[in-house]
Amino acid sequence: MGKIEMECPYLKPLAAAHVCNASVTKMVPSEFEFTIYCNTEEHYRCPILLARTLRDGRIDALQKAGAMLSR
Repeated sequence: MGKIEMECPYLKPLAAAHVCNASVTKMVPSEFEFTIYCNTEEHYRCPILLARTLRDGRIDALQKAGAMLSR
């Protein structure tokens, strides 16, 4: 059995499973999620990755607003 090439940069292998680091709770993707999103070029369509992108964008916006208010 060869090494599985994972496309998603947030998926990290552990002893018995893979952990999604895009998830707030560091969840283990289901077989369906892994097959459809994590292990393909379609990882950019993953709802968990999209949620992280939105969260990161919101944090950046709040930090910028805080910096402007502190001037």
